[in-house]
Amino acid sequence: MDIDTKEPVRKPAPIQSKKTGFLQNLMDSLFRTSSPEVEKKRRLKIIAKNYSKCRYHNFYKTSSIEVMPPLAKLFFDIYKIIAPAQTVFRTNDNMTLFKRQILNYSLSEKQSELLEHFDENYIKDLARQMPLEQLKDKISQDLLDFSNEFSGERIVKTENLLKAFLLFKDFCCFDYFLFLKKFSPHMVENNFSMTPTFSKINAEYVVDDLKDFVTVAFNITDDKIMWDDLFEYLKSTRGSELVPSGTWKKIIAKIRSIQSSNAFELMIQHITQNPVYSPRIAFDIDPLIEPYLEKISDETNAILSKINNAQKDAKATNLCGQIFGTADLKSLKNYVHTTSDILVKKNLHPFKYCEPLNYLKTFILEYVKTDIREFFEVVVIRGQWDQSLSAPMSSAYQDLLKTSDQITSLDNDLAEDGTLGSKIKTLLPKTQHDPGAENIINRVVDDSNKLAYSYLVGSTQGMVTIAKTLKLLIEDYVKPKPVMVQNWRELERYLEHPMKEFSVNIYKKIYLFVQLMQQYLTN
Repeated sequence: MDIDTKEPVRKPAPIQSKKTGFLQNLMDSLFRTSSPEVEKKRRLKIIAKNYSKCRYHNFYKTSSIEVMPPLAKLFFDIYKIIAPAQTVFRTNDNMTLFKRQILNYSLSEKQSELLEHFDENYIKDLARQMPLEQLKDKISQDLLDFSNEFSGERIVKTENLLKAFLLFKDFCCFDYFLFLKKFSPHMVENNFSMTPTFSKINAEYVVDDLKDFVTVAFNITDDKIMWDDLFEYLKSTRGSELVPSGTWKKIIAKIRSIQSSNAFELMIQHITQNPVYSPRIAFDIDPLIEPYLEKISDETNAILSKINNAQKDAKATNLCGQIFGTADLKSLKNYVHTTSDILVKKNLHPFKYCEPLNYLKTFILEYVKTDIREFFEVVVIRGQWDQSLSAPMSSAYQDLLKTSDQITSLDNDLAEDGTLGSKIKTLLPKTQHDPGAENIINRVVDDSNKLAYSYLVGSTQGMVTIAKTLKLLIEDYVKPKPVMVQNWRELERYLEHPMKEFSVNIYKKIYLFVQLMQQYLTN
């Protein structure tokens, strides 16, 4: 690479006497104009004079506002060197992939091993070998161990590697060919068999390109950047440095020399007639480690949640089969998934308790209003036992009947001609352009979900109360001398089924149903 990295030889400033300096300042203060335009011209004249004295004065001709071939030659020399890297970056510009490669490269040996523990297939395989809660504890500990491996030093080194990579990539991806083609129209991209003939051109044609180049070029001169780490990474992950590290350091030295001479700033100030132009070279990067750890945590939690839901669904299906003989139950018409799916497609809140509310309504219809009613009318109403003991069971039974009516009322209200359903139907087409309509529908759905949840919780608690009392009654029935109910034998005449078998079957159904509800009411 033909890049001279020697520092410019500066001529000693002429000695100026204090007297001469005083007279010059006095003259300047007496004859300086207050006109902004004149002041601007004066400053531009000084800029031109300063530029003519800098080492790189052959890049630009101030008298004709032309950029000269030596500048193009510098860019061509750089282009030849970075072309292989530019090709790699243009072929694959996926920054997410680059960041992931840098992270994986920076992991400790222990982290590399732990990373496999967050794979979905690995977690699913463990879920078949241990209880879900135990699996959650294990994954939580693995995440903690993985996170703890990122010491302060490792975080700093990884973040610095990313910064070096981004600066290197930005510098290499500058469009050198487009810039050079303005000096040599017949130039062929990535053809370095011979140096093109460059012509001087109007500086205005390339001033914006020059501004862009300054932005990416001056950032690489930061002494804090650990370029050796970058080239070790490139060699390790790609098999080559893309740009020889020694040559890259020569480029940096050249850019640093240009930067210290202020040549590019003076050129741009003069070309744009903007004496106050200053290059923007601030370079900030977003944190890398913290979002990475959050992403792994979110992904593993999502996998665990999926497994949890799958296990719940499987258990719910099994319980439904034992209780109802099938899981395909349709006791509700409007608080259902088909309606909820329409809302979700509009990015609105969904109905959250479609399955359990449907199961509850079916259970009340098929068991509470049949077998449990028959038991209640015989044992609770006709039985001779302490009313204080029978009151909780009686109250729970009556509440279940009320809840059945409340569920029907809610479902009817959500019909297209119901008070709530008609509101949703009317507002649904307006949600795309009316946030107010969206808010009203979400409020209706949320309120419906709150009601559904209260019905589920209240009914489940009522079922538990009935089951507890029923268990005591079964135990009392088999005693030689019953304590709770005095007239068991008389009550048997009112049933078509054996009392014990009938009571035990009801208890089992309630027990299974409470288990079913727990699949939806627990996290």
